[in-house]
Amino acid sequence: MYQEERKITIFSEHTDLEPLIQSVMEEGPVTYIVYTTTSMQTGWQDSDIIICDIPVEKLASIKKEMKAGSYLFYIHSPADDVCQDMDMAADELLPRPVSAGYLKKRIRRLMDRIRLEEDLWLSGTYLDVLIDSMPDLVWFKDNSGIHVKVNNVFCHTVGKERRDVTGKDHCTIWDVEVDDCEATEAIVRRERKTCQFNELVKSRSGMRQFRTYKSPLFDRDGNIMGTVGIGHDVTVLENMSTEMEILLNSMPFAILVKDGDDIIVDVNLKFEEYFNISREKAVGRPYCEWYDTMFKGLETIQKNDTEEIHLPCNGSDRIIEITHEPIYDIFESIVGELTIYRDITEESLLKEQLNNNSNTDFLTGLCNRRYFYECFSENHNYEQISILYIDLDYFKMVNDTYGHQIGDEALIMVAATLKKCFPGTLIARLGGDEFLVARTDPVTEEELIRQADTLIAGLQDAFNTNSCFKVLSASIGIAYTTDPLKKIDDLIKESDTALYKAKETGRSKSCVFHVS
Repeated sequence: MYQEERKITIFSEHTDLEPLIQSVMEEGPVTYIVYTTTSMQTGWQDSDIIICDIPVEKLASIKKEMKAGSYLFYIHSPADDVCQDMDMAADELLPRPVSAGYLKKRIRRLMDRIRLEEDLWLSGTYLDVLIDSMPDLVWFKDNSGIHVKVNNVFCHTVGKERRDVTGKDHCTIWDVEVDDCEATEAIVRRERKTCQFNELVKSRSGMRQFRTYKSPLFDRDGNIMGTVGIGHDVTVLENMSTEMEILLNSMPFAILVKDGDDIIVDVNLKFEEYFNISREKAVGRPYCEWYDTMFKGLETIQKNDTEEIHLPCNGSDRIIEITHEPIYDIFESIVGELTIYRDITEESLLKEQLNNNSNTDFLTGLCNRRYFYECFSENHNYEQISILYIDLDYFKMVNDTYGHQIGDEALIMVAATLKKCFPGTLIARLGGDEFLVARTDPVTEEELIRQADTLIAGLQDAFNTNSCFKVLSASIGIAYTTDPLKKIDDLIKESDTALYKAKETGRSKSCVFHVS
Protein backbone atom coordinates (compact mmCIF):
# COMPACT_ATOMS: atom_id res chain seq x y z
CA MET A 1 0.00 0.00 0.00
CA TYR A 2 1.17 3.51 -0.76
CA GLN A 3 2.48 5.40 2.28
CA GLU A 4 3.05 9.13 2.67
CA GLU A 5 4.65 10.85 5.65
CA ARG A 6 3.59 14.36 6.66
CA LYS A 7 4.77 16.71 9.40
CA ILE A 8 2.94 18.85 11.96
CA THR A 9 5.00 21.41 13.91
CA ILE A 10 3.77 23.11 17.09
CA PHE A 11 5.59 26.24 18.24
CA SER A 12 4.68 26.32 21.92
CA GLU A 13 6.10 26.42 25.42
CA HIS A 14 3.50 23.85 26.44
CA THR A 15 3.10 20.19 25.52
CA ASP A 16 -0.69 19.85 25.84
CA LEU A 17 -1.45 20.37 22.14
CA GLU A 18 0.63 17.45 20.86
CA PRO A 19 -1.38 14.62 22.50
CA LEU A 20 -4.58 16.41 21.46
CA ILE A 21 -3.52 16.26 17.81
CA GLN A 22 -2.25 12.70 18.15
CA SER A 23 -5.71 11.65 19.34
CA VAL A 24 -7.39 12.46 15.98
CA MET A 25 -4.97 10.47 13.84
CA GLU A 26 -6.17 7.39 11.98
CA GLU A 27 -4.34 4.56 10.28
CA GLY A 28 -4.04 4.98 6.55
CA PRO A 29 -1.71 5.80 3.68
CA VAL A 30 -0.85 9.20 5.21
CA THR A 31 1.02 9.20 8.54
CA TYR A 32 1.99 12.26 10.58
CA ILE A 33 5.03 13.20 12.63
CA VAL A 34 4.05 15.69 15.35
CA TYR A 35 6.57 17.55 17.46
CA THR A 36 6.57 20.59 19.73
CA THR A 37 9.39 23.15 19.78
CA THR A 38 10.10 26.75 20.80
CA SER A 39 12.82 27.24 18.19
CA MET A 40 12.02 28.74 14.80
CA GLN A 41 15.51 28.25 13.41
CA THR A 42 15.35 25.07 11.33
CA GLY A 43 13.49 21.82 10.86
CA TRP A 44 9.95 23.13 10.39
CA GLN A 45 9.93 24.58 6.88
CA ASP A 46 8.68 21.34 5.29
CA SER A 47 5.74 21.04 7.70
CA ASP A 48 2.23 20.56 6.30
CA ILE A 49 0.49 22.06 9.34
CA ILE A 50 2.02 24.63 11.72
CA ILE A 51 0.41 25.70 14.99
CA CYS A 52 2.04 28.83 16.39
CA ASP A 53 1.26 29.10 20.11
CA ILE A 54 3.94 31.65 21.03
CA PRO A 55 3.76 35.44 20.57
CA VAL A 56 5.49 36.77 17.45
CA GLU A 57 5.69 40.26 16.06
CA LYS A 58 5.17 39.12 12.47
CA LEU A 59 3.94 35.92 10.87
CA ALA A 60 4.95 36.89 7.33
CA SER A 61 8.48 35.51 7.74
CA ILE A 62 7.11 32.15 8.88
CA LYS A 63 4.55 32.06 6.06
CA LYS A 64 7.24 32.90 3.51
CA GLU A 65 9.43 29.94 4.53
CA MET A 66 6.55 27.43 4.68
CA LYS A 67 6.17 25.06 1.74
CA ALA A 68 3.34 25.60 -0.74
CA GLY A 69 -0.03 24.28 0.36
CA SER A 70 0.79 24.14 4.09
CA TYR A 71 -1.61 25.55 6.71
CA LEU A 72 -0.79 28.01 9.49
CA PHE A 73 -2.78 28.31 12.73
CA TYR A 74 -1.99 31.24 15.02
CA ILE A 75 -3.14 31.13 18.63
CA HIS A 76 -3.43 34.62 20.06
CA SER A 77 -4.72 36.62 22.98
CA PRO A 78 -7.15 39.18 21.54
CA ALA A 79 -6.49 41.67 24.31
CA ASP A 80 -2.70 41.96 24.25
CA ASP A 81 -1.27 40.25 21.16
CA VAL A 82 1.72 42.02 19.57
CA CYS A 83 1.53 40.34 16.16
CA GLN A 84 1.11 42.99 13.44
CA ASP A 85 0.04 40.87 10.47
CA MET A 86 -1.81 37.87 11.89
CA ASP A 87 -5.03 38.65 9.99
CA MET A 88 -3.19 38.57 6.65
CA ALA A 89 -0.52 35.92 7.22
CA ALA A 90 -2.31 33.27 9.25
CA ASP A 91 -4.66 30.83 7.54
CA GLU A 92 -6.73 30.63 10.72
CA LEU A 93 -6.75 32.49 14.05
CA LEU A 94 -7.58 30.69 17.29
CA PRO A 95 -8.26 32.87 20.34
CA ARG A 96 -7.08 31.78 23.77
CA PRO A 97 -8.19 29.71 25.53
CA VAL A 98 -8.22 27.25 22.61
CA SER A 99 -11.27 25.03 22.31
CA ALA A 100 -9.90 21.48 22.27
CA GLY A 101 -12.98 20.17 20.48
CA TYR A 102 -12.79 22.81 17.77
CA LEU A 103 -9.06 22.34 17.21
CA LYS A 104 -9.50 18.56 16.95
CA LYS A 105 -12.26 19.05 14.42
CA ARG A 106 -10.18 21.46 12.31
CA ILE A 107 -7.10 19.22 12.39
CA ARG A 108 -9.26 16.26 11.36
CA ARG A 109 -10.68 18.28 8.44
CA LEU A 110 -7.18 19.26 7.29
CA MET A 111 -6.05 15.65 7.53
CA ASP A 112 -9.09 14.57 5.51
CA ARG A 113 -8.24 17.19 2.88
CA ILE A 114 -4.63 16.01 2.70
CA ARG A 115 -5.81 12.39 2.43
CA LEU A 116 -8.23 13.26 -0.40
CA GLU A 117 -5.47 15.15 -2.23
CA GLU A 118 -3.21 12.10 -1.87
CA ASP A 119 -6.02 9.82 -3.07
CA LEU A 120 -6.56 12.06 -6.12
CA TRP A 121 -2.84 12.08 -6.93
CA LEU A 122 -2.62 8.33 -6.38
CA SER A 123 -5.64 7.64 -8.62
CA GLY A 124 -4.06 9.75 -11.36
CA THR A 125 -0.78 7.87 -10.96
CA TYR A 126 -2.57 4.52 -11.08
CA LEU A 127 -4.34 5.57 -14.28
CA ASP A 128 -1.13 6.79 -15.95
CA VAL A 129 0.81 3.65 -15.01
CA LEU A 130 -2.11 1.44 -16.07
CA ILE A 131 -2.55 2.88 -19.55
CA ASP A 132 1.23 3.11 -20.11
CA SER A 133 1.52 -0.58 -19.19
CA MET A 134 -1.01 -1.60 -21.82
CA PRO A 135 0.32 -2.88 -25.17
CA ASP A 136 -2.50 -1.14 -27.04
CA LEU A 137 -3.19 2.46 -27.93
CA VAL A 138 -5.25 4.25 -25.27
CA TRP A 139 -6.68 7.74 -25.66
CA PHE A 140 -9.20 10.05 -24.04
CA LYS A 141 -11.00 12.70 -26.09
CA ASP A 142 -13.29 15.56 -25.15
CA ASN A 143 -16.48 16.34 -27.05
CA SER A 144 -14.64 18.46 -29.62
CA GLY A 145 -12.34 15.59 -30.57
CA ILE A 146 -9.29 16.94 -28.73
CA HIS A 147 -7.01 14.31 -27.15
CA VAL A 148 -6.72 15.09 -23.42
CA LYS A 149 -4.70 11.99 -22.44
CA VAL A 150 -2.87 9.26 -24.37
CA ASN A 151 -0.50 6.45 -23.44
CA ASN A 152 3.07 5.69 -24.54
CA VAL A 153 1.99 3.17 -27.18
CA PHE A 154 -0.19 5.83 -28.81
CA CYS A 155 2.77 8.25 -28.97
CA HIS A 156 5.06 5.54 -30.35
CA THR A 157 2.51 4.58 -33.02
CA VAL A 158 2.10 8.14 -34.31
CA GLY A 159 5.81 8.88 -33.87
CA LYS A 160 5.36 11.97 -31.72
CA GLU A 161 6.08 13.12 -28.19
CA ARG A 162 3.22 13.26 -25.67
CA ARG A 163 3.40 17.06 -25.56
CA ASP A 164 2.87 17.13 -29.35
CA VAL A 165 -0.24 14.92 -29.07
CA THR A 166 -2.05 16.21 -25.97
CA GLY A 167 -4.45 18.99 -26.87
CA LYS A 168 -4.49 18.14 -30.59
CA ASP A 169 -7.18 16.66 -32.87
CA HIS A 170 -7.02 13.52 -35.02
CA CYS A 171 -5.92 15.24 -38.23
CA THR A 172 -3.05 17.09 -36.55
CA ILE A 173 -1.78 13.97 -34.78
CA TRP A 174 -1.95 11.61 -37.76
CA ASP A 175 -0.94 14.28 -40.33
CA VAL A 176 -4.03 13.76 -42.47
CA GLU A 177 -6.76 16.01 -43.80
CA VAL A 178 -9.79 13.84 -42.95
CA ASP A 179 -10.73 12.42 -39.53
CA ASP A 180 -11.14 8.67 -40.22
CA CYS A 181 -12.62 8.09 -36.74
CA GLU A 182 -15.28 10.79 -36.68
CA ALA A 183 -18.09 8.42 -37.76
CA THR A 184 -17.37 5.82 -35.07
CA GLU A 185 -17.14 8.52 -32.40
CA ALA A 186 -20.63 9.65 -33.42
CA ILE A 187 -21.92 6.07 -33.05
CA VAL A 188 -20.53 5.80 -29.52
CA ARG A 189 -22.23 9.07 -28.53
CA ARG A 190 -25.51 7.97 -30.07
CA GLU A 191 -25.51 4.49 -28.56
CA ARG A 192 -24.17 5.75 -25.19
CA LYS A 193 -22.34 2.47 -24.57
CA THR A 194 -19.11 0.65 -25.38
CA CYS A 195 -18.84 -0.15 -29.10
CA GLN A 196 -16.36 -2.25 -31.04
CA PHE A 197 -15.04 -1.32 -34.48
CA ASN A 198 -12.60 -2.42 -37.15
CA GLU A 199 -11.12 0.84 -38.38
CA LEU A 200 -8.78 1.73 -41.20
CA VAL A 201 -6.70 4.78 -40.31
CA LYS A 202 -4.60 6.67 -42.80
CA SER A 203 -1.17 7.59 -41.43
CA ARG A 204 2.11 8.92 -42.77
CA SER A 205 3.31 5.33 -43.19
CA GLY A 206 0.18 4.23 -45.05
CA MET A 207 -3.10 2.57 -44.08
CA ARG A 208 -3.27 0.81 -40.71
CA GLN A 209 -6.04 -1.41 -39.38
CA PHE A 210 -7.14 -1.19 -35.76
CA ARG A 211 -9.57 -3.16 -33.64
CA THR A 212 -10.94 -0.43 -31.39
CA TYR A 213 -13.16 -0.38 -28.33
CA LYS A 214 -14.67 3.00 -27.62
CA SER A 215 -16.77 4.02 -24.64
CA PRO A 216 -18.59 7.24 -23.75
CA LEU A 217 -17.48 9.24 -20.72
CA PHE A 218 -20.31 10.72 -18.67
CA ASP A 219 -20.30 13.69 -16.31
CA ARG A 220 -22.15 13.69 -13.00
CA ASP A 221 -25.39 14.73 -14.69
CA GLY A 222 -25.27 11.84 -17.13
CA ASN A 223 -24.22 13.97 -20.10
CA ILE A 224 -21.48 12.71 -22.43
CA MET A 225 -18.31 14.74 -21.89
CA GLY A 226 -16.01 12.74 -24.16
CA THR A 227 -14.88 9.24 -25.11
CA VAL A 228 -12.16 6.77 -24.19
CA GLY A 229 -10.74 4.37 -26.72
CA ILE A 230 -8.50 1.30 -26.77
CA GLY A 231 -7.02 0.49 -30.18
CA HIS A 232 -5.17 -2.68 -31.07
CA ASP A 233 -3.10 -2.51 -34.22
CA VAL A 234 -4.02 -5.67 -36.16
CA THR A 235 -2.26 -4.65 -39.36
CA VAL A 236 0.42 -7.33 -39.04
CA LEU A 237 -1.33 -9.91 -36.85
CA GLU A 238 -1.51 -13.32 -38.54
CA ASN A 239 -4.69 -14.61 -36.92
CA MET A 240 -7.61 -13.50 -34.80
CA SER A 241 -6.87 -15.86 -31.91
CA THR A 242 -3.56 -14.08 -31.26
CA GLU A 243 -5.36 -10.77 -31.36
CA MET A 244 -7.99 -12.01 -28.91
CA GLU A 245 -5.40 -13.27 -26.43
CA ILE A 246 -3.47 -10.00 -26.50
CA LEU A 247 -6.63 -7.96 -26.12
CA LEU A 248 -8.15 -10.00 -23.30
CA ASN A 249 -4.96 -10.09 -21.26
CA SER A 250 -4.39 -6.36 -21.63
CA MET A 251 -7.74 -5.52 -20.10
CA PRO A 252 -7.77 -4.51 -16.42
CA PHE A 253 -10.95 -6.52 -15.80
CA ALA A 254 -11.73 -10.21 -15.46
CA ILE A 255 -13.15 -11.48 -18.76
CA LEU A 256 -14.84 -14.75 -19.70
CA VAL A 257 -15.86 -15.83 -23.21
CA LYS A 258 -18.43 -18.57 -23.77
CA ASP A 259 -19.80 -20.02 -26.98
CA GLY A 260 -23.37 -20.52 -28.16
CA ASP A 261 -23.62 -23.80 -26.23
CA ASP A 262 -22.83 -22.03 -22.93
CA ILE A 263 -19.34 -23.58 -22.74
CA ILE A 264 -16.42 -21.45 -21.49
CA VAL A 265 -13.93 -21.05 -24.36
CA ASP A 266 -11.54 -18.44 -22.95
CA VAL A 267 -10.67 -16.42 -19.84
CA ASN A 268 -8.02 -13.79 -19.29
CA LEU A 269 -5.30 -13.50 -16.65
CA LYS A 270 -7.40 -11.13 -14.52
CA PHE A 271 -10.16 -13.74 -14.43
CA GLU A 272 -7.73 -16.32 -13.06
CA GLU A 273 -6.60 -13.81 -10.44
CA TYR A 274 -10.12 -12.65 -9.45
CA PHE A 275 -11.62 -16.11 -8.98
CA ASN A 276 -8.51 -18.14 -8.08
CA ILE A 277 -8.97 -20.61 -10.92
CA SER A 278 -6.56 -21.59 -13.67
CA ARG A 279 -7.43 -21.21 -17.34
CA GLU A 280 -7.08 -24.97 -17.82
CA LYS A 281 -9.77 -25.71 -15.20
CA ALA A 282 -12.17 -23.07 -16.55
CA VAL A 283 -12.02 -23.61 -20.33
CA GLY A 284 -14.35 -26.37 -21.54
CA ARG A 285 -16.55 -26.19 -18.44
CA PRO A 286 -20.28 -25.31 -18.70
CA TYR A 287 -20.70 -21.68 -17.74
CA CYS A 288 -23.81 -22.30 -15.60
CA GLU A 289 -21.95 -24.94 -13.60
CA TRP A 290 -19.08 -22.59 -12.81
CA TYR A 291 -21.44 -19.67 -12.08
CA ASP A 292 -23.56 -21.69 -9.65
CA THR A 293 -20.48 -22.93 -7.83
CA MET A 294 -18.91 -19.48 -7.60
CA PHE A 295 -21.97 -17.48 -6.61
CA LYS A 296 -24.17 -20.10 -4.93
CA GLY A 297 -26.55 -18.59 -2.35
CA LEU A 298 -25.54 -14.99 -3.20
CA GLU A 299 -28.16 -12.43 -4.15
CA THR A 300 -27.82 -10.85 -7.58
CA ILE A 301 -28.85 -7.21 -7.96
CA GLN A 302 -29.96 -6.22 -11.46
CA LYS A 303 -28.92 -2.69 -12.52
CA ASN A 304 -29.89 -1.77 -16.08
CA ASP A 305 -27.64 -3.89 -18.32
CA THR A 306 -25.42 -5.17 -15.50
CA GLU A 307 -25.56 -7.47 -12.48
CA GLU A 308 -24.05 -6.74 -9.09
CA ILE A 309 -22.98 -9.43 -6.64
CA HIS A 310 -21.58 -8.99 -3.13
CA LEU A 311 -18.91 -11.67 -2.84
CA PRO A 312 -17.68 -12.48 0.73
CA CYS A 313 -13.92 -11.98 0.98
CA ASN A 314 -11.83 -11.98 4.19
CA GLY A 315 -14.68 -10.88 6.43
CA SER A 316 -16.03 -8.16 4.14
CA ASP A 317 -17.96 -7.91 0.88
CA ARG A 318 -16.23 -7.58 -2.46
CA ILE A 319 -18.64 -5.98 -4.93
CA ILE A 320 -18.43 -7.45 -8.44
CA GLU A 321 -20.17 -5.80 -11.39
CA ILE A 322 -20.99 -8.24 -14.22
CA THR A 323 -21.60 -7.07 -17.79
CA HIS A 324 -22.72 -9.37 -20.59
CA GLU A 325 -21.91 -8.50 -24.23
CA PRO A 326 -23.17 -10.77 -27.06
CA ILE A 327 -20.70 -11.93 -29.72
CA TYR A 328 -21.97 -11.83 -33.33
CA ASP A 329 -20.76 -13.62 -36.41
CA ILE A 330 -20.55 -12.07 -39.86
CA PHE A 331 -24.28 -12.68 -40.36
CA GLU A 332 -25.05 -10.83 -37.08
CA SER A 333 -26.19 -14.04 -35.40
CA ILE A 334 -25.28 -14.43 -31.71
CA VAL A 335 -22.56 -17.10 -31.45
CA GLY A 336 -21.43 -16.52 -27.89
CA GLU A 337 -21.05 -14.03 -25.09
CA LEU A 338 -18.27 -11.98 -23.54
CA THR A 339 -18.71 -11.43 -19.79
CA ILE A 340 -16.79 -8.74 -17.91
CA TYR A 341 -16.31 -8.91 -14.13
CA ARG A 342 -15.24 -5.63 -12.57
CA ASP A 343 -14.37 -5.10 -8.91
CA ILE A 344 -16.21 -1.89 -7.98
CA THR A 345 -15.81 -2.13 -4.19
CA GLU A 346 -13.71 1.04 -3.81
CA GLU A 347 -15.80 2.86 -6.39
CA SER A 348 -19.04 1.99 -4.53
CA LEU A 349 -17.61 3.10 -1.19
CA LEU A 350 -16.45 6.38 -2.71
CA LYS A 351 -19.86 6.99 -4.31
CA GLU A 352 -21.54 6.28 -0.97
CA GLN A 353 -19.18 8.70 0.80
CA LEU A 354 -19.75 11.43 -1.80
CA ASN A 355 -23.52 10.89 -1.62
CA ASN A 356 -23.45 11.20 2.19
CA ASN A 357 -21.35 14.36 1.97
CA SER A 358 -23.76 15.93 -0.52
CA ASN A 359 -26.79 15.17 1.69
CA THR A 360 -25.35 16.15 5.07
CA ASP A 361 -24.85 19.48 6.79
CA PHE A 362 -21.10 19.94 7.29
CA LEU A 363 -21.27 21.38 10.81
CA THR A 364 -24.03 19.46 12.58
CA GLY A 365 -24.16 16.15 10.72
CA LEU A 366 -27.90 16.60 10.17
CA CYS A 367 -29.60 16.38 6.78
CA ASN A 368 -29.22 19.48 4.62
CA ARG A 369 -31.89 21.41 2.74
CA ARG A 370 -31.19 19.54 -0.51
CA TYR A 371 -31.76 16.10 1.01
CA PHE A 372 -34.85 17.29 2.89
CA TYR A 373 -36.55 18.39 -0.33
CA GLU A 374 -35.55 15.15 -2.08
CA CYS A 375 -37.40 13.20 0.64
CA PHE A 376 -40.63 15.13 0.09
CA SER A 377 -41.45 15.13 -3.59
CA GLU A 378 -44.73 16.55 -4.80
CA ASN A 379 -46.14 13.02 -5.13
CA HIS A 380 -45.59 11.89 -1.54
CA ASN A 381 -48.03 9.34 -0.16
CA TYR A 382 -47.79 9.91 3.58
CA GLU A 383 -51.00 9.81 5.60
CA GLN A 384 -49.87 12.89 7.52
CA ILE A 385 -46.85 15.21 7.45
CA SER A 386 -46.03 17.33 10.50
CA ILE A 387 -43.37 20.04 10.50
CA LEU A 388 -41.68 21.61 13.53
CA TYR A 389 -39.77 24.71 12.47
CA ILE A 390 -37.15 25.56 15.13
CA ASP A 391 -35.35 28.89 15.33
CA LEU A 392 -32.97 30.02 18.09
CA ASP A 393 -33.74 33.21 19.97
CA TYR A 394 -30.88 35.73 20.34
CA PHE A 395 -28.45 33.57 18.38
CA LYS A 396 -27.04 36.59 16.55
CA MET A 397 -26.25 38.18 19.92
CA VAL A 398 -24.18 35.13 20.89
CA ASN A 399 -22.35 35.17 17.56
CA ASP A 400 -21.62 38.90 17.80
CA THR A 401 -20.54 38.67 21.44
CA TYR A 402 -18.48 35.48 21.52
CA GLY A 403 -17.68 34.78 17.87
CA HIS A 404 -18.71 32.22 15.28
CA GLN A 405 -16.77 29.43 16.95
CA ILE A 406 -18.99 29.64 20.03
CA GLY A 407 -22.02 29.99 17.76
CA ASP A 408 -21.03 26.79 15.95
CA GLU A 409 -20.76 24.98 19.27
CA ALA A 410 -24.30 26.09 20.10
CA LEU A 411 -25.59 24.75 16.77
CA ILE A 412 -23.86 21.41 17.35
CA MET A 413 -25.47 21.26 20.81
CA VAL A 414 -28.89 21.95 19.27
CA ALA A 415 -28.37 19.16 16.72
CA ALA A 416 -27.48 16.69 19.48
CA THR A 417 -30.59 17.64 21.47
CA LEU A 418 -32.81 17.29 18.39
CA LYS A 419 -31.48 13.79 17.71
CA LYS A 420 -32.11 12.84 21.33
CA CYS A 421 -35.68 14.18 21.33
CA PHE A 422 -36.61 12.82 17.86
CA PRO A 423 -34.78 9.52 17.33
CA GLY A 424 -35.37 7.99 13.92
CA THR A 425 -37.03 11.18 12.63
CA LEU A 426 -35.92 13.26 9.64
CA ILE A 427 -34.14 16.35 11.00
CA ALA A 428 -32.60 19.00 8.76
CA ARG A 429 -30.65 22.19 9.20
CA LEU A 430 -31.93 24.70 6.67
CA GLY A 431 -29.10 27.11 7.36
CA GLY A 432 -27.99 29.51 10.07
CA ASP A 433 -29.89 28.71 13.27
CA GLU A 434 -32.98 27.27 11.55
CA PHE A 435 -33.91 23.59 11.84
CA LEU A 436 -36.77 21.42 10.64
CA VAL A 437 -38.20 18.25 12.15
CA ALA A 438 -40.54 16.26 9.88
CA ARG A 439 -42.81 13.51 11.17
CA THR A 440 -44.58 11.29 8.64
CA ASP A 441 -46.77 9.26 11.00
CA PRO A 442 -50.30 10.10 12.21
CA VAL A 443 -49.98 12.22 15.35
CA THR A 444 -52.34 14.51 17.24
CA GLU A 445 -51.89 18.24 17.58
CA GLU A 446 -51.59 17.83 21.35
CA GLU A 447 -48.72 15.36 20.92
CA LEU A 448 -46.90 17.75 18.56
CA ILE A 449 -47.24 20.56 21.08
CA ARG A 450 -46.03 18.29 23.88
CA GLN A 451 -42.96 17.28 21.86
CA ALA A 452 -42.22 20.89 20.94
CA ASP A 453 -42.42 22.01 24.57
CA THR A 454 -40.23 19.09 25.63
CA LEU A 455 -37.67 20.14 23.02
CA ILE A 456 -37.73 23.76 24.22
CA ALA A 457 -37.12 22.60 27.79
CA GLY A 458 -34.38 20.20 26.69
CA LEU A 459 -32.61 22.93 24.72
CA GLN A 460 -32.87 25.30 27.67
CA ASP A 461 -31.24 22.71 29.92
CA ALA A 462 -28.46 22.27 27.37
CA PHE A 463 -27.94 26.03 27.04
CA ASN A 464 -27.71 26.43 30.81
CA THR A 465 -24.57 24.26 30.87
CA ASN A 466 -22.55 27.05 29.23
CA SER A 467 -22.57 30.65 30.41
CA CYS A 468 -22.16 31.84 26.81
CA PHE A 469 -25.47 30.19 25.87
CA LYS A 470 -27.68 31.27 28.78
CA VAL A 471 -29.25 34.03 26.71
CA LEU A 472 -30.37 31.49 24.10
CA SER A 473 -33.76 29.87 23.86
CA ALA A 474 -35.82 28.30 21.06
CA SER A 475 -39.11 29.17 19.39
CA ILE A 476 -41.03 26.59 17.39
CA GLY A 477 -43.69 26.82 14.71
CA ILE A 478 -45.88 23.77 14.09
CA ALA A 479 -47.87 22.89 10.98
CA TYR A 480 -49.34 19.60 9.78
CA THR A 481 -51.48 18.29 6.96
CA THR A 482 -53.29 15.14 5.88
CA ASP A 483 -53.74 16.46 2.33
CA PRO A 484 -51.55 14.35 -0.03
CA LEU A 485 -51.65 17.12 -2.65
CA LYS A 486 -50.30 19.81 -0.37
CA LYS A 487 -46.83 20.97 -1.36
CA ILE A 488 -44.10 20.73 1.23
CA ASP A 489 -43.12 24.37 0.57
CA ASP A 490 -46.60 25.50 1.57
CA LEU A 491 -46.44 23.44 4.77
CA ILE A 492 -43.06 24.94 5.64
CA LYS A 493 -44.43 28.45 5.06
CA GLU A 494 -47.28 27.68 7.47
CA SER A 495 -44.85 26.46 10.11
CA ASP A 496 -42.77 29.60 9.53
CA THR A 497 -45.87 31.72 10.10
CA ALA A 498 -46.52 29.90 13.37
CA LEU A 499 -42.86 30.40 14.33
CA TYR A 500 -43.17 34.13 13.73
CA LYS A 501 -46.21 34.20 15.99
CA ALA A 502 -44.27 32.35 18.72
CA LYS A 503 -41.47 34.91 18.57
CA GLU A 504 -43.92 37.81 18.42
CA THR A 505 -45.76 36.64 21.54
CA GLY A 506 -42.82 36.15 23.85
CA ARG A 507 -40.28 33.66 22.39
CA SER A 508 -39.20 30.38 24.00
CA LYS A 509 -42.56 28.84 23.14
CA SER A 510 -44.37 26.93 20.41
CA CYS A 511 -47.35 27.89 18.28
CA VAL A 512 -49.51 25.86 15.89
CA PHE A 513 -50.61 27.20 12.52
CA HIS A 514 -54.37 27.43 12.11
CA VAL A 515 -56.18 28.77 9.07
CA SER A 516 -57.78 32.08 9.99
